[in-house]
Amino acid sequence: MDKARLLDIFRHMILIRRFEEAVYDFHEQKLFGGHYHLYIGQEATGAAVMASLGAEDRIFSTHRNHGHLIARGVDPKNALAEILNRADGTNGGRGGTFHIADASVGMPHTSALVGGSVPLAAGAGFAAKLKKSGGIGVSMFGDGCFEEGVVFETLNLARMWELPVIFVCENNTPGAVLKSAGGNNTSNLPEGRVIQIPEALGMECHKVDGGDAEAVDVLFADCAARVRATGQPIFIEALTERWPGNYFSFPSMVTGVTQVSMAWDGGSISGEHQEWFLNHDPVLRFARQLLVSGVANFGDIVGIDVEVTETIKAAKEFAQSSPLPGTDSVYAHVLAGEG
Repeated sequence: MDKARLLDIFRHMILIRRFEEAVYDFHEQKLFGGHYHLYIGQEATGAAVMASLGAEDRIFSTHRNHGHLIARGVDPKNALAEILNRADGTNGGRGGTFHIADASVGMPHTSALVGGSVPLAAGAGFAAKLKKSGGIGVSMFGDGCFEEGVVFETLNLARMWELPVIFVCENNTPGAVLKSAGGNNTSNLPEGRVIQIPEALGMECHKVDGGDAEAVDVLFADCAARVRATGQPIFIEALTERWPGNYFSFPSMVTGVTQVSMAWDGGSISGEHQEWFLNHDPVLRFARQLLVSGVANFGDIVGIDVEVTETIKAAKEFAQSSPLPGTDSVYAHVLAGEG
């Protein structure tokens, strides 16, 4: 693996983590309200997937969308401004946390609508096939989407019509607290797995440890190359251990602000979430992999974190100083004009 590529994936992972910590902080300060989700615990999948995509590709995300957008290249300051519904947001403050999008980076739409990203990605794949653009459609979604009929229908059509689409199901049911215990596990299938459904349709399917950034990168890079070459869809089930802060309806920063030094200082890890820090946190896992393989040293890891932390600090200041949208813009971006 290329050192620069691995370090870039790690940088995007820690950038996502610091971004989500900032979002949590904003919500705690009541700078924005309503429901929201964080991508903590799934950074390895999002960062690795985006590393193999080009300008001609179109990506569609779901309600847990922040990580995908940041890894794709959306500026954190504009993304944070959007979450605060400010004029400098990616959508002028109209989208908020659930609907941040940026067509300039190939992400024209995100939505909290369960399963909504799946048919949209198939549509993008269909357009790429007609135009012979060489692009592919990519859908990022959770295992709970399989309660929606449109997901099965789209997988079936993509297989029959031979659409260049990669469906990436981020299954974060492992480690979840069951609904009977007051938790919010999402899978509605008996075994908590979803890969059997696309397999039954004859689609090429793969499972991967979604917390292992290098494993996701190797698999997705190969899949993307073959989808471009063959035009056939591929399904990937990325299994991730659920972050303890996402056990219930609203996020809770129970694991605290991430200290990257825990990647090598095991003595600093203790308490209720010791297992998470030692074996499941994808940021710490990848930092350890980089250190053991010799790709990075302690200074490299700390240096990247310091740089990213400063980026997010500046982004927070920018978002908070951004003005609210003016009333003169109320008719912009609507289907019908005044009157």
